[in-house]
Amino acid sequence: MEGSDCLGNIREIKKALLKASFEGNVIALADLLEKHPLLLGRPITFSSETPLHIAITGGHDEFAEVILSRKPEFASEFDSEGSSPLQLACASKNIEMVKLLLTAAPDICLHKDGYGLPPLHLAVMKGNRVDILKELLQSRPQAIDIMLDGGETILHLCVNNSRFEELEMLLQWLDDHQHEVSDNSINVNSTDGRRNTVLHLAVAKKHIQIIKLLLAHGVEVNALNQNGFTALDILTQSTGRDLRDIEILEVLQGAGGLRANDARHIVVEVRDNHAPGINNKIGRGREPALGKYEKELKQKLNTMMVVASLIAGIGFQAALNPPSGLIKKPPEEYEKQPQSSSTSTSDEHNSIVYMFSNAAAVLGSLTVILLVMGGLPFKGPRFVWFLTILMCVSITAMGLAYQAAVFSYDGRQVSPPVFNIWLRLVVGVVWLHLTRFILWFVKKKGGKYNRIFLCICCPITLTLLALATVYPWIILPTIAGFVVALSCVLSVGFVLSLIVTVKHNSEKCTLADHG
Repeated sequence: MEGSDCLGNIREIKKALLKASFEGNVIALADLLEKHPLLLGRPITFSSETPLHIAITGGHDEFAEVILSRKPEFASEFDSEGSSPLQLACASKNIEMVKLLLTAAPDICLHKDGYGLPPLHLAVMKGNRVDILKELLQSRPQAIDIMLDGGETILHLCVNNSRFEELEMLLQWLDDHQHEVSDNSINVNSTDGRRNTVLHLAVAKKHIQIIKLLLAHGVEVNALNQNGFTALDILTQSTGRDLRDIEILEVLQGAGGLRANDARHIVVEVRDNHAPGINNKIGRGREPALGKYEKELKQKLNTMMVVASLIAGIGFQAALNPPSGLIKKPPEEYEKQPQSSSTSTSDEHNSIVYMFSNAAAVLGSLTVILLVMGGLPFKGPRFVWFLTILMCVSITAMGLAYQAAVFSYDGRQVSPPVFNIWLRLVVGVVWLHLTRFILWFVKKKGGKYNRIFLCICCPITLTLLALATVYPWIILPTIAGFVVALSCVLSVGFVLSLIVTVKHNSEKCTLADHG
């Protein structure tokens, strides 16, 4: 009977400790320890979780600190998933708790959890806490050399999870501690189980910022993976082509990147060049990797030029010869008609929309022609993307001008619902592109930029688009006005850039003459 009472008493004590752990109730813990001083000295777990695991998971730092001060051994305990308290602290991005746990059990840095992740690698996956990485490396520098089950290094993990800041910090740490690491330590050229370097992964994921960072830290640009591919091979064989491919290609080739076949040709031909009687054929028959990308870019620009020229020609002719329905009638003509007032207002409205939209379409098209043929030092995907947006706005403005012209003819008006459907279709396309831009921006910038963009820019933009969906006539003329203003600004910028270019060339000639 006494044994059963004692067992029931222990259960009540464990239940009280469990409740205090979940609530982070330091006062309740102090009362329990005062009544039962040896409480934490007993093997107390709750489904393989210690009170320290529960407190860290709940974010109760003060409670966890009291537990650690009484029972430091809890820092080396593992839960049912093989996670230590340090791994839970890294997952919750709790820097103060990480410092406390490292003081109690620094060797736990080298332990993998049930998913094969050490604390350092887990912190990389969670992201946005470089300070935690620094604390872990300061405690146990050898943690950076731990490989994952697939042979990936922590650098591969950074690239796979798009952790630019973490990768930058780790590469800098490796550079600063070169004299301290052994020959078996990882470096920027370390490979995974398939002999992929971090550059192979970055190119496959099209992370242009990471690619530039790796090249700046001396990654081998022509390293071969298990399939015999260089980073440039992976780029040329990738699916889902977009404008980023051109920029990545320029960066890789600027660093000396080659395809595997090209690299082999150069090695063989350089060796043959040292043998007498053999002609040097370096580069003969070799197709440049950039060829098809340049061809695609030229095709896009040529298509834009054709469409822009067509819109500019049509708009110019439409401005000189507007439809008869848009020519202002004398007042006596309206007096003869039964609905003179409404007709006069409608004609005036159609005339304003027609001329304004036509001007926006013409100026937008002329801006595209000016930028493409002006010889400005613009290139790359951002330039082509800007021209594409400008052409879309010009085409939309031309559609508005056409609708205004059709509305001007009595008895031949297009049904307003049809026109509204067309306008909402245009707004829907803008919605899709804007959503893609928001997702790209949030993913790329991260951190504080997320809050600024989501709290300020996103609500304003979505409100404007909502108004455009309900009242398309309010927003679309505003877009046309923006195109007119943008065209004027770009024209002035074009003239200024020409002046700067001429001045720069004259200075170079003067320096050359003095030299």
